[in-house]
Amino acid sequence: MIMYTQEQLEFLDKVEALKKEKNLSQNAVGELLGISGTSLSQLKNGKYNANPQKIFDILSGYFEVKEKSQLAYSEVEYAPTSISEQVYATIALCQKKGGLAVACGDAGIGKTKAAQKFVKDNPSNSFLVTINPCLTNTKSLLKTIADRIGAVQEKSNNELWLSIVHKLTDGKVLIFDESQHLTVKAIEVLRSFSDYFNNKGQTLGICFIGNAETITRMGSKKAEFAQIANRTKQRKIYRNSEIQRDDICKIFPILEAENMNAEIDYLLKIARTPQALRGAINLFSNAYDNENYTYSGLVAMAQFMDIEV
Repeated sequence: MIMYTQEQLEFLDKVEALKKEKNLSQNAVGELLGISGTSLSQLKNGKYNANPQKIFDILSGYFEVKEKSQLAYSEVEYAPTSISEQVYATIALCQKKGGLAVACGDAGIGKTKAAQKFVKDNPSNSFLVTINPCLTNTKSLLKTIADRIGAVQEKSNNELWLSIVHKLTDGKVLIFDESQHLTVKAIEVLRSFSDYFNNKGQTLGICFIGNAETITRMGSKKAEFAQIANRTKQRKIYRNSEIQRDDICKIFPILEAENMNAEIDYLLKIARTPQALRGAINLFSNAYDNENYTYSGLVAMAQFMDIEV
């Protein structure tokens, strides 16, 4: 049996603490660390046949990064800003009424945060799917939805479609973020889910979140979008120019608590540029980690980051 140093024993204790904190199995915590569960078990029991120091080096690197990240700025998980609350309400109404809804606009203004918050608040009847260019064909989209809702992964498109509708039930809502990547055919497939429930006298909400192109396409008078436009009950475009000063106070409570009005006003100016709220958060985070989030510190960091106000 291998004898470990005090430092190595401390790393093993950290692994056990991580398992308890996140309620993970041995294999799951191994996946998180980039080590097989079997290797972790052998290491813990002092029976790892290969060089154990290689594993301890991986553990050392992981926990060093995590300890440093705890010292860095941690943004508010969800701030009920004027825009995020409107997006949240749009999703809620889409779930209630069924059919299609679109909430879109400038990047970095809180749309995704609102969707994540809604799913967190309603885990049993709402699902969030983030679209990317790899999920634009029908098969990949259906497989992703099936995976998200726990439906059986059938081989053919029609079997996948049936598997999904049989897993879904009345009163649920599917939220698709980054919807500007969806093709007309993909949108039609999603519409068909909503129509299926509508024909049964039930509701299934399909809410699209994305950039301004999303609503422009879905509101088009072109023939291929006619059915989509007719079934879209809510359409709203949000702009970074709509961001309010109170939103900045909610996102950066430390500034409001310390009455740092000049800093709040400066971050509001940043947020109303194409940088939006995400840019303001990145700027403040870097200034905070640089231990100077005063007005002069924010301005200096903005110059360093090539952010123009």
